[in-house]
Amino acid sequence: MQKIKYFIPTIILMIIIFIFSNQTGTYSSGFSLKITQYIHHIFFFLPFDTLHFTIRKIAHMCEYALLLCSFYYSFSHCQLSYKKIYLFSIMNTFLYACSDEIHQLFINGRAGQVTDVCIDTLAAFIALSIIYIIKKETL
Repeated sequence: MQKIKYFIPTIILMIIIFIFSNQTGTYSSGFSLKITQYIHHIFFFLPFDTLHFTIRKIAHMCEYALLLCSFYYSFSHCQLSYKKIYLFSIMNTFLYACSDEIHQLFINGRAGQVTDVCIDTLAAFIALSIIYIIKKETL
């Protein structure tokens, strides 16, 4: 029962991702457009549409890399082998990415995309690889 407290950051992050995904396409796009406009003033030589697309995908990757780290933290307090911690962390991140894209199918102006699941899972895999390298160095 005491181990549940280690899952609180994960649950909070999942709720935050859910809230972001629950935004209409117009609202979500408007928010990222403001960020893109700000960055475009600095990197004016980059095509605006490409920059906007890249910023949206980087945001996806950051939130799912963070979710993976959060799952890793949670499972690492459950007295599991490292293999199971890695496996459970990546699997749960992948499953949440899938459920997030399914959720977006029901939101006005949003579309669930397999490519986003792949991007999210790639970010999780990169984060897990970094964790593995760091852990390997400290052993």
